[in-house]
Amino acid sequence: MELKRNPHITLRQLWHFVAAAEAGTMSEAARQLHMAPSAISMSIMELERVVGAQLCVKRKSKGITLTPAGRAAFLQASQILDMAGEMVYVPHGDRAQVRGPLSVGCYSPLAPRIVPQMFAIFEERFPLVEVQFVEGYHDDLQAKVLEGSLDLAFLFNLDVLPGLESLPLLKVEPHVLLAESSPLLAKDAVTVADLADQAMLFFDAEPLYGRVLELFRDGGVTPKVRHRTRSYATLRSLIGRDLGAAVVYDNPMLDRSYEGRRVLSRPVSTAHDFSAHIAIMRSRSIRLHARAHAWIESAVEVFADRPATPVPPAP
Repeated sequence: MELKRNPHITLRQLWHFVAAAEAGTMSEAARQLHMAPSAISMSIMELERVVGAQLCVKRKSKGITLTPAGRAAFLQASQILDMAGEMVYVPHGDRAQVRGPLSVGCYSPLAPRIVPQMFAIFEERFPLVEVQFVEGYHDDLQAKVLEGSLDLAFLFNLDVLPGLESLPLLKVEPHVLLAESSPLLAKDAVTVADLADQAMLFFDAEPLYGRVLELFRDGGVTPKVRHRTRSYATLRSLIGRDLGAAVVYDNPMLDRSYEGRRVLSRPVSTAHDFSAHIAIMRSRSIRLHARAHAWIESAVEVFADRPATPVPPAP
């Protein structure tokens, strides 16, 4: 079933169908659209007549359930409405009129650095867009972008799955986080050999875990892993207690742990390039709507103002 090629389908029918499917009930869709439920029901019935398939099952107790044909139609109808919206808003450059939902994923360690600033700036520029952030980890977020449940995601451009397109935003270099008492702070840069006898703490999630292991292998050193954690806050607290050091790729401008102990950083000097990029990912097979284009435009502007390598705090 190809909705795009049927001239008898109207945008109003698609609008009513998508609104009802998203709302879950005819009454809720009617409330949101300020219409009578019977009018929305008749519009959907006419759409079903035109496409020749039942799109949803209506039950008083369970609301609206999409049929298999309805699920396919819902995706197509949503894309058509998005394209229609772009025809209205984009040519006129009226950014304030871009509207609708936008789902953005963010790799959890990057979220404190990215989400607050992006949310504030984007909300000011595009107040009618409803942004939903989803924090998660690398493989899960990539899968969600590929399947279309996320429009975009902020990730490191490492181990990128086929079918995804990566737009690099910011180059990041490996840094080692150290306790205030570490003698390695006397160095301007730390080598992997310098860390050979150092107890190491690892951020236990891909792709960073594998990237840091690769960095050690390249330097001919087997790291002495003392502890693994998926929390950057825990990582910093352990370092503040001088329980180990950690190689990281996100070096926030902070020099304190949760306990108020100093955590300082030095760049890691390597024989080969072990840099990475913070990037925004999109699916190659899903057409970007105006909201996603607006988000990418804002992200490029935000990251253009950031230094590629943050200056580490002085000891």
